[in-house]
Amino acid sequence: MVAIATLVNVNALKDLELLLYTLELWNIEKPTVYIYTDHDTATKIRNILYTGKVVIKEELNTYAGLNRSQMEQLPGVTFTTRFADFCAMKPRLLEWAITEEKAGVLFCDADICHLGPLPIIPADSQLVVSPHMIRRFDTDRFGVYNAGYLYIGSVEVAKKWLELCATSRFFEQGCLEDLYAQYHASAHTFPASVNYGWWRLFQGDEKPDTLKKQWHIKRQEGTVGLIVNGLPVQSIHTHFGEKSDFLTVEFNRWILETLKKLESVRKTKQLLGFIRKTFSLQ
Repeated sequence: MVAIATLVNVNALKDLELLLYTLELWNIEKPTVYIYTDHDTATKIRNILYTGKVVIKEELNTYAGLNRSQMEQLPGVTFTTRFADFCAMKPRLLEWAITEEKAGVLFCDADICHLGPLPIIPADSQLVVSPHMIRRFDTDRFGVYNAGYLYIGSVEVAKKWLELCATSRFFEQGCLEDLYAQYHASAHTFPASVNYGWWRLFQGDEKPDTLKKQWHIKRQEGTVGLIVNGLPVQSIHTHFGEKSDFLTVEFNRWILETLKKLESVRKTKQLLGFIRKTFSLQ
C-alpha cells in the first residue's frame, strides 16, 4: 500500500477529515499519511478519527493563520512570495516522507475526495502525474499537470522538483512538465478517472455538457458507482466547503446531484452523509 502525504493548515481541516474518511472507506489496508502542518493545527489533526498511521511534522508554523490571498501579498524567503514558498513545501514534504517510508509516496492535496481504492502505481515509476486535460490557453498559464495529486518515487525526484520550482511559470505546478521530461523513461500519467477537478469540466476543449456525457452510473460495491471514460471514478478534487467561487460551487452541485442517484450503494450513501454533515450541506 502506497503512503500518502499532504499539507494541512487550519483552513484545510474539514478537507482533511474527508480525505482521511475516504481513505478509510475504500481501502482495506489503511495507508500511512504523512502531514506537514503548524503547531495549533497539529493538535486538531490528532482529534480526527483514522485507524491508519498518521505521522505529523510541524513545518508550516511560518504560514500559520494565513490564507492563500494573504500569502500572495507577502514577500517570500526563498521564492517571490510567501505562497510560492508554501507551495514548495510539497517536494520538501515528499523528500521527508519517502525517506521515512524507504519507498515512493503519493501526494494528495487535502481537498482530494477518494471515490474508490487508491490507484495502482506501475512498479517502475519514478513519477506519476495527473494531466489537467484542459485547453491549451490555460495549460500555458497553469501547467500541463496538476500538482495536487502525484506520485514521486525517490528522494532524487523530490529534490529535482524543488530545484525546478525556482524557474516555474506557476508556483510548484508549472514546472511539472520539465520534471516529467527529465524522468520520462520511468514516468506515467494517471487516467481521467483520477483527480477529476472542476477545471476538467469548465476549462476543457469541449463544452461542460459534452464532458458530462462521458460520465455514467454503474452501481457496484467497492467503488462509488460512477464511470468516466470507461473507468471507475477514483477521486475528485474539490473544496466542498467553498461558497464564493462559482465554478467550484457548480462542480460540487453537479457531483452531489450525481451521487444522490447512487444512494442505493451502501458506501456511497455513507460518503454522502459524511460530506453533508462535515460541510453543513443540505
